[in-house]
Amino acid sequence: MLTNRSSLILGISALGLVIALLDRNEPLACLSLSLLVWIWIEWLSFQRFRMFSQPILSSCSRAIDGQTDQRVTMVADREIVVRLSGKLSWTSRGYRFLVHDTVPDTFQVTNGKPLQVIDSGVGSKFDLEYVATTAICGKVSFPGIRVEASDYWGFFRLEQFIPIVQEPTVLPYLIRPQTTVSVLKHNNLQRHIGHHRHMSAGLSSELLGIRDYRIGDPPRTIAWKPTARLGKLMTCEYESEVPVRATIFVDLAVYQFQGRPGPSAADRAIMSCAAIAKLLLADRDPVAAVLLKSDSTQRIKHAGGERQLTKLLQYLLAASNPNPPLEHMSINELVRLVFENGSRRFPEQFDEFFNHGPVRRRSFRIRPTRNDRIRRSLAVVLEHLLDWQPGTSTRMQFDDDLMRKACLDYVQKYTVVASSTNLTAKPPWADPGRWQVECQKMTLKLTETLLQSKARAKDNELFVVVAPEPIDLASEDMVENTLKSIVAAGHRVIFVAPLVPEEPTQIHDPLARRILSEATPVNMRDAKTRFRDRVSQLGVAFARIDDPKLMQIVAMEVGLLQSGSGRKRVLRAR
Repeated sequence: MLTNRSSLILGISALGLVIALLDRNEPLACLSLSLLVWIWIEWLSFQRFRMFSQPILSSCSRAIDGQTDQRVTMVADREIVVRLSGKLSWTSRGYRFLVHDTVPDTFQVTNGKPLQVIDSGVGSKFDLEYVATTAICGKVSFPGIRVEASDYWGFFRLEQFIPIVQEPTVLPYLIRPQTTVSVLKHNNLQRHIGHHRHMSAGLSSELLGIRDYRIGDPPRTIAWKPTARLGKLMTCEYESEVPVRATIFVDLAVYQFQGRPGPSAADRAIMSCAAIAKLLLADRDPVAAVLLKSDSTQRIKHAGGERQLTKLLQYLLAASNPNPPLEHMSINELVRLVFENGSRRFPEQFDEFFNHGPVRRRSFRIRPTRNDRIRRSLAVVLEHLLDWQPGTSTRMQFDDDLMRKACLDYVQKYTVVASSTNLTAKPPWADPGRWQVECQKMTLKLTETLLQSKARAKDNELFVVVAPEPIDLASEDMVENTLKSIVAAGHRVIFVAPLVPEEPTQIHDPLARRILSEATPVNMRDAKTRFRDRVSQLGVAFARIDDPKLMQIVAMEVGLLQSGSGRKRVLRAR
């Protein structure tokens, strides 16, 4: 509550008063006493403002791209304009305020600032505007604004958090968020124009053969030249065409989210999956999806239309939680993270005037540290916010499991995004050994899921695999054999590899650095192209997420499955 300026003046005044009393210096004593009385009068005035100015803002609203609803929609990699406007209460005249909008860590402010200093003596209204963008899909939260009030001289300070909750849903950039009108066909399972690789009679533009005329055949299908040559009626028979079924496999393991709260490999994989699904559904084909996670597997059955696209987006957005996993953090780091977030969001709950008390010692020999005092203060606040039974805060001071559970419940309830604290901590996938084991485990799960989907697949199936490349030769052989069996069954496969940032390695030995600098490019090039060459020899289309021809490759593979003559040419070329 006291600022450094007031503390410094109080200290100098008290010291001057003591020196004046000892030296019997009346002018210095009067000057020091007048300063103390001045600070005391300002303190009484600020206490009056604190008691009668609840709330500080009489009205406040936030508009995200003109949308003031609690649940809004926006697009990734697109700039949004956030406008914050409000009015101060009538008791705020004569004080200064700092209004700061709480922006999620996944957003980057590109223009303007999310804070503004307001002098209530000039005007009681304020208007704050800034531009932000994000590259992460999913649901995020703008919890509210933080207001810091101080007197005219800056002696005292009051912090208050005003909840203005808005939960934007960030969609992939190819999805239109401003309208519900769909450009897709609602009845996607009917027969339509296209080609099937198994030739059968039906309605199309591809000629299947010529046969004798039968009663009931339309006259427009009569083959006049063969009729004139043979002297009897002959009719043309065309190929039957059915939709191409597609299944999208997405690897969303824990190591795919490395780099959070910033953009990670999983974010680009989710955007690519949504874009491919939209392309296939726009072509009136039934689409399914399989989301592979470290602890579970989610399957979305084949369907078509706008409902299927909405369902796929819901599953993808639920899987792309912008909060990084916090279970790996130590109890001290987790407590510090929740304490920093809670003190910004609920400053009045952490005020020492109310939240003050003795710290329970773990042992009589060990004195309480600053972390113990932070933990006691946080335990009291969590007991109040989570509506737990009275007395639980005392137990949380020495029970690490209960404290961890309370912190994780707070994170889940109030959408905490770890920033610098989580980035400094070492997650489980930072260990090379555990990362390699996790990659091998996910490769095995991917191959098993592909084989199960192949067993359930019908004719004319397309498999789109969005996953990182195998890390060793054994995993490459496993994936290659699986893809070979799928291609041998007459299906098509597209392997989309996401971009994984490479971590630079520091080599202190100059000789080793020179040798590795000469040898590493060749080895890295061989490792990157080896898997691509192996799967390309099988007839599998390989692409990367940043490839501008990715959608063209998907469309070409669908065209090969649709066209019977094109399928014959591909098989003949092999």
